[in-house]
Amino acid sequence: MTLRGLLRRDRAADRSGEERLERCFACDADLRESRSYERHRVCHACGHHYHLNARQRVTTILDPGSFRETDRSVTALDPIQFRERQSYRHRVLEAQRRTGLAEAAFTGTGALYGREVVIAALDFSFLGGSIGVASGERLARAFERAASRGLAVVTVLSTSGVRMREGLLALMQLPRLATAHQKLAEKGLPHITLLADPSTGSAFAGLANLADFIIAEPDALVGYSALREMRERTGEELPQDAHTSESHLRRGLIDAIVKREDLRPSLGLLIDLLMSNYELRPVGRPEREPREYSRLEAWRQVQLSRHENRPTAPDFIRRITTTFVEIHGDRSGEDDPSISAGLGLLGGEAVILIGQNRLQGLAGPGAIGPAGFHKARRAMRLAQKFKLPLITFLDSDGARPDLAAEEAGLGDAIARCMRDMLRLQSPSLAVITGEGASEAAVAMAVADRVLMLENAVYEVVSPEDAARRLYGEAARVDEVAERLRLTSHDCLRLGIVDSIVPEPGEGAHTNHDEASLLLRRSVVRSLTAIQRERPRRRLNRRRDRYRNTGDTHAWVRGRVERRLADLTDRFAHWRRRMGSQPRRAPRHAETPADPEIMR
Repeated sequence: MTLRGLLRRDRAADRSGEERLERCFACDADLRESRSYERHRVCHACGHHYHLNARQRVTTILDPGSFRETDRSVTALDPIQFRERQSYRHRVLEAQRRTGLAEAAFTGTGALYGREVVIAALDFSFLGGSIGVASGERLARAFERAASRGLAVVTVLSTSGVRMREGLLALMQLPRLATAHQKLAEKGLPHITLLADPSTGSAFAGLANLADFIIAEPDALVGYSALREMRERTGEELPQDAHTSESHLRRGLIDAIVKREDLRPSLGLLIDLLMSNYELRPVGRPEREPREYSRLEAWRQVQLSRHENRPTAPDFIRRITTTFVEIHGDRSGEDDPSISAGLGLLGGEAVILIGQNRLQGLAGPGAIGPAGFHKARRAMRLAQKFKLPLITFLDSDGARPDLAAEEAGLGDAIARCMRDMLRLQSPSLAVITGEGASEAAVAMAVADRVLMLENAVYEVVSPEDAARRLYGEAARVDEVAERLRLTSHDCLRLGIVDSIVPEPGEGAHTNHDEASLLLRRSVVRSLTAIQRERPRRRLNRRRDRYRNTGDTHAWVRGRVERRLADLTDRFAHWRRRMGSQPRRAPRHAETPADPEIMR
């Protein structure tokens, strides 16, 4: 028997959750004195998670004695009168007698750390946890009950899909659930799902992936297709970890893997963040923003923004928040590490955070690919749904410049990311912490308020690239950096950013803790000011801000300005020519001083 077959054998031997094992199937450890196995059905030696039935799942998650079952009377024994050697009706009745459940879906309400929630569990012991007409109706009612009462939903799945012996009626439970789930989503209420072993088939596709946050247990078999079917189609053996929770996490298809003993506090924290009722408010007069900053040359600031010891955006996020729960990917099959995103607590208020990580990337440090922008968009959708403030931290090498990224829709991903942030109805704040690089920065910087660290830069193109394009060499990079107006002082003067965040000593790289403290103070001050505005006024101000970026002039003034500029340019050109040519030099020896003039 293969290792995977060995690990799954407990579904048959320990399916009811009542028989106590003496030795672990996976590692042969003695379980008789194991407290971990006694309390959580987890092997203390190898960490293998054994099967729990639906009742055990509910009681280990909720506050003791708080669960109340609902819709127990909803049943459908044989909707299409399916015929085989043993009647389908008999199979259902036998499953009811064996498990003590009326259906695979076990639903009800209870308290999680004192907060009332709706909970639903699919029990693999009952006909493989498959969804039929009765289970579909129970789950749909659970979502509708949560929507009507303003409660979060927790679903625990251990399922093989929809019930074959109920035919197309079983398949139609997927749109039934999606319709009921939409009511929950429209109310801005969270749905968190836990994938236990196994969670496969159409229930994985049509129920699990409706959730806002997906958690899985370690080494759980998860995915849409059956392993047998995939092996038959390819004719090859699959990798050892194929279709596991670990492989799904690497690809951004789920958000976290949580051990069973940590599940209850993890769920409680997530629901508290997604249903936070607190926001920052000022007390007394607002603090004054600092106005004195050091003024270094532009190229020196570029170098400081790239300093190897400068705090990254994830570093700042971890230091300024008391809690941070990361999301992974957008369930498209790729998780770009150049973007870190998730939920956090800032000053007691729940916020959505997005950080560009200049040290990570799929195709090199700091380069953001389409999957990174998609992950950022998913975080923005969470902010929109749960009405949470959005804070972005910008520091990267820019968008990923390779053919694979282009063919994966890089341009579309950038455009949609920028559009979604402009449309966001929640308060938004952007912070340029290092090198704000071209489109990758602006796609996540169109916020209500933009802050910039003192030694950060915000650039349309890197100074090195600009020097090579203008002069064919990078030797004049310091001169070009000055002309690009990319420093924090230049951006403040141009109205691109709203305020500058001071840095300690010679830069943020010298003291991470102090730099984070200064940044946290500025972020809290700015977020408090933004949230004082009414939502409609705030959204209109954001639209006006980016609609009117850069000064333009009317027809008469513009024509006069263009004429004066032309005369000034001609005069400057003439002076350069006269100054560069030797006296009485032949006409053909004249060369312009600036190669940009010859076009």
